[in-house]
Amino acid sequence: MLANDTQGRYVGPVDPSEFLEDYLPRSDSMPHTPCLHEDEREALRRVAAATSEKNIKRRCRDMPVPDFCLYEEAVETSGRMDFSTAELCIELKPCMSYDPFDDPDMKISKGQITTFAAAQFSSQFRLFVFSVVIVNDHARFVRWDRAGAIVTTRFNYLENLDVLTDFFWRFSHLSREERGHDPSVSPSNLSEEDAQKIRDVLHIEAGTALFTFAIPCNDGEKLFYGPHFAFPVRSLIGQSTRTIPVCDIVDGAPGKVVFLKEYWRQAAMRGEAEVYEHLIKHRVPHIAPLMCGGDVPRGETRTHEHAYQMDSRLISSKHLHRVVLEIVGRRICEFKSTRELTQAVVHAMRAHWKAYNDAKVLHSDITANNILIKDNGEGVLIGWELAIFLDGRTDSNIHMRRDHSVTQQFVSAVLLANPGQTHTLQDDIESFLHVLVWTILSYLPSPVDENCRKSWMLLLYDYTFKTTTGQEVGGTTKADKLALEDYPPKAFNPMEYSPIIELIRTLASPFRARYGEPPTDGEKEVYEYVNAGVREDKVNMASLVTHPVYGYQLGMDRLKNSEWFLNTIDDALKRPDWPNSDGAAYKLLVTTEGTLRQKKRGTQRVETDTQLLSVSSHPSGSLKRSNTTPPLLAPLEKRYRLDDNSDKSNLQQ
Repeated sequence: MLANDTQGRYVGPVDPSEFLEDYLPRSDSMPHTPCLHEDEREALRRVAAATSEKNIKRRCRDMPVPDFCLYEEAVETSGRMDFSTAELCIELKPCMSYDPFDDPDMKISKGQITTFAAAQFSSQFRLFVFSVVIVNDHARFVRWDRAGAIVTTRFNYLENLDVLTDFFWRFSHLSREERGHDPSVSPSNLSEEDAQKIRDVLHIEAGTALFTFAIPCNDGEKLFYGPHFAFPVRSLIGQSTRTIPVCDIVDGAPGKVVFLKEYWRQAAMRGEAEVYEHLIKHRVPHIAPLMCGGDVPRGETRTHEHAYQMDSRLISSKHLHRVVLEIVGRRICEFKSTRELTQAVVHAMRAHWKAYNDAKVLHSDITANNILIKDNGEGVLIGWELAIFLDGRTDSNIHMRRDHSVTQQFVSAVLLANPGQTHTLQDDIESFLHVLVWTILSYLPSPVDENCRKSWMLLLYDYTFKTTTGQEVGGTTKADKLALEDYPPKAFNPMEYSPIIELIRTLASPFRARYGEPPTDGEKEVYEYVNAGVREDKVNMASLVTHPVYGYQLGMDRLKNSEWFLNTIDDALKRPDWPNSDGAAYKLLVTTEGTLRQKKRGTQRVETDTQLLSVSSHPSGSLKRSNTTPPLLAPLEKRYRLDDNSDKSNLQQ
């Protein structure tokens, strides 16, 4: 639920007059705010007197805001709400108990109004949006950005009519940029002939609207052309990552297909363009070539400004960041053979280790979505926006976890059990292991019953619980399986023999030291006695290597770096008994089971890098508006709608 996701991200209450001066300032050319006529005042009084939302809608016929939304005059809405063109959403409630920002602590559900704001962000190119909440005879103004929302004090608009009137007057005289539109993106001005050439290169449907993206470069900016982002971001806060294939125009013709990625970075974190430049400088292999990128001008949040005044440390500054990568590849779950899968992972691990050892950068977000397979079988490690520079900056790790919604399936059991703990090299190494196991359990053909496999997936990757203090933790099954050396489950076997199962279990063996019981003092004492005997040739070496202390120390030593893991995989790839065509079975386990919260967490990752960094994953369908009423979590080509006959109960949080 969006109300839960944004808990603690609402700043206020702020004085309405101060809000107007800070966020809707008057220009010298703005005309004086007119006074309302008596019939307009009477319409507002009827709204205040309404006893239900249905009555409010009926009494709003005289209001200049059809369907609770403001649009530009040139927009044709056909009398239906369309978030892709909405400029301002207005929520009306009949009584004070429905105030989503109830003074003084603002704890009443805010899901509905937050959903509307998130829908505008998802379906438009937005830096921020405004909303108005009218509750009986009171009102509030809200300004939303990717860090949270600034909310005004609730005021009586019948007694302070000039405040409400002034808001709408100022809003209607703002430029598109001042209303929150991203000035770096605009409808393309290409001729239809050139536009169709772009569509053909990008493999998108004829007639699909194209946009011009101005991407920061070292020498200014570079223009790229592409469609709207195909998958909506369904959360208001977080990184809000979106990617699409785009191309530039070279000598009057479309250039090669590249991929544009945008996300909202924490101000304390370095931008991904800077990370790539650093990695390239240190010659890190198996990464995506960087074409250009940087922070979008004027793309900074402002919610943190009031948060600092109120000592709210949860909210921090964010910047809209875009990069263009020269990469075309398949998702790792589209592996053509288990050998190709293994090779892709070892390439990604080599990039990771080179970055850590030479460039002093820890990736810290190893997932199946962040490893691509090129046509030549090379693995590419992407998704460096959360990289931690090991240069003494201690703030990075703290800030990165505030808004980053982790992909739980691949996070180490240690971090799942201890949220907020410092991310280490060992956590990333473990994540590579989880990528391999999750991928084969999900996609590798096997005679094991599908429901059994789904049960494993649920317990291993989706199960969480709340402690007595209310903190949500997980990873218990992962830890248990690794401690028992039963990862992947011994009951799992592929349809066709592959060395990958034996390899994965070998790679998992050091983690027994991390999650099993450590040696007791008595065991350590015996081990030292046996070790001394081996050195004096009085005890057989076999007695030493079978001792639990030896296994524990060996495992901990192997976890100190990636060398043993890389060498072990390289040796396995030399084996002659790898099958040639034991590739992924598509859509084998596409349904993630679990609680509603767990399912929602999964769906919020739809907009990850690889779902759009792969040509095959980009939808070719039109992005035109649909005439049907879609569910809340719908693809972008379906628009959220709300008319007088719609049932709003599914939006109540």
